[in-house]
Amino acid sequence: MERLPAMQSSTTRSHSSVRVALRLPFNAAEVADYLFLQDVVCLWLGPDAKLFPNLGSDAVLPKGAAISAEGDDSASDNFGRVSELKWPAKESLTTSTSQKSDTKKQPDIGRKFELTVKLDDRSGGGQVSIRISPCARDKQRLSSSERGKCNTTPEALDNCRIRIAQTGLRTEDECRLALKAWQSVVTRLDHLMKQVKHAKRRERQAIIVVHGVGEQRPGQMLREFVKNVFEEDAGEAHFVKPDRLSSLFEMRMVTVPRNDGSRPTTDVYELYWAHLIRDTTLAQVYAWVWRLLWSDRESIPRSLTTLVRSIRIGLGIAAAALLWLGGTDVSAWIKGLGISALLVLPAIAKFALSIFNKEFVIGYAGDAARYLEPLAGNIARRQEIKEAGANLLDALHSNGRYARIVVYGHSLGSVIAYDILSHAWTRLSRQRDDVPRTCSRALRQLESQLNPREPAKSSTVDEIQQLQYAAWQEYRRNGFQWRVSDLVTAGSPLAHASWLLNLDSKTRFDDLKQERTLPTCPPQTEEMKVPGPRCEPRRRRGFTFTHAYDDPQRPKAKCSVQVPHHAGLFALTRWTNLYFPYHGLYKGDPIAGPLAAPFGGWVKDVPLRSTDGFAHTRYTDRASEPEAVVKVREALNLSFHRPLAEYM
Repeated sequence: MERLPAMQSSTTRSHSSVRVALRLPFNAAEVADYLFLQDVVCLWLGPDAKLFPNLGSDAVLPKGAAISAEGDDSASDNFGRVSELKWPAKESLTTSTSQKSDTKKQPDIGRKFELTVKLDDRSGGGQVSIRISPCARDKQRLSSSERGKCNTTPEALDNCRIRIAQTGLRTEDECRLALKAWQSVVTRLDHLMKQVKHAKRRERQAIIVVHGVGEQRPGQMLREFVKNVFEEDAGEAHFVKPDRLSSLFEMRMVTVPRNDGSRPTTDVYELYWAHLIRDTTLAQVYAWVWRLLWSDRESIPRSLTTLVRSIRIGLGIAAAALLWLGGTDVSAWIKGLGISALLVLPAIAKFALSIFNKEFVIGYAGDAARYLEPLAGNIARRQEIKEAGANLLDALHSNGRYARIVVYGHSLGSVIAYDILSHAWTRLSRQRDDVPRTCSRALRQLESQLNPREPAKSSTVDEIQQLQYAAWQEYRRNGFQWRVSDLVTAGSPLAHASWLLNLDSKTRFDDLKQERTLPTCPPQTEEMKVPGPRCEPRRRRGFTFTHAYDDPQRPKAKCSVQVPHHAGLFALTRWTNLYFPYHGLYKGDPIAGPLAAPFGGWVKDVPLRSTDGFAHTRYTDRASEPEAVVKVREALNLSFHRPLAEYM
């Protein structure tokens, strides 16, 4: 904060005026939004002050800024009414961290916010004007032609000037008292905004990385992720520190310091679970693979249909040949040779697999078989993994350090990430702090996307994600503790959920979605009646219900706010999915694919470039797939911007 040398008074024969000013390191639209919240007005204008940016509204300004009309020179209030208002409709600069600055979409970047209060006779007449205008840091050094352009440049976004002027003062004594009063206002404002700036500098966000299948070692995925996603060559240094939230002594976390832009300090944690799936047997893996091979045709993914069909045909030919040889009257030596050949093929296959069964069958396919197959023998392992993830999320929510949490899952880790978020949502989404006021406008706007008035007009996934982020911010302002804003999946087998996530032959994946056991994006809705024109009820689809709570400021009052239902996780958490398209038998990632079809159209699927070879391990490999790493970084939305109102 910088107090400008424009704090002065001036006097003429007909009237006198005073003017004070202060430069603030925030953009003008944010400051205008923040300073005129009634709770904030009392902090800088005074405890009895009242001022709203509404034309014609009553205003009460600080004591001492005027002498009463009756000639009493004791301190008195300034009473008046807002007579002039220049308050551009705000295209919220604080809505989404994923949005880049775009002057076409953000018309208020170079606009001024100005409010004039006309004082009434009991305050001695005159007027007070408050102006908030953007300015570049080095605007004083610019030429006159350049100075006119600086209000629309990105440099103007993080700097503004607030000027307060009072005119119509009649005597030097009135000027002296008014100047003293407004100097006190500027001092309080300077102190308030320094507190906000300090809070912003201390802000942190957390990323949870969930590794995939295989004999992973503690910290292996964490170090690979940080090394590739954060660019050390660009000055993004990182520091490895002890992970005090984990019960494993082996674990570490990584801190990436804040930059001078919009990314706060970022702590990266790893959810390590490889040690929790042990003692997997070949029989368990083969039983799982056998069940998948003989699933019904509708549940097998199209991208894998050819592969599954080829294996089925091969097994069918082998079985038919064995039966034919056993029942056909041919020479004994021919029959024996044929049967021996057919019997030796499985033995050869078993021998080949035994060479690397610990590395592949047990270490890779075994992890998937144990986690994805909900048999009684696997439930304990699944429970331990989910509990570890839920405990980490609980710790990140409860310690109060993090304003935002992002979860990243690769391969089977994406399924685990999905499961722990689903479980954590039911535990944490209703935890709430008392706040004086609540609002459900953003959440209702998001819900209205499922009830379009113009069926021909549909929002893009990017627009939906903006609405989800706005609803998440609103949910936080309403006092709720849910901090997870984004789920990012890469190489996710959830693309084959209808094949992998069936509970049994009678309870299919679609049934689990419909009954809200598995959250979808958008959430499952139900039909409800709402008032319509002429008091005629109409029907609409919704995923929220009314949550009643007590107002601490009004003990006898009952208040309410809209909240998503128990499977409404993705009303507030954005889901971005990255995958390499799979072509032929060796190009791309056969394990992954788009998720919008199985989980809903609000999932943002990001197909990466076509590539040769098995690409499942390349999502965070800067050396082989730099474009994929850029997409992962974009999906994480590392830039994070909170409205100033949240720092009260």
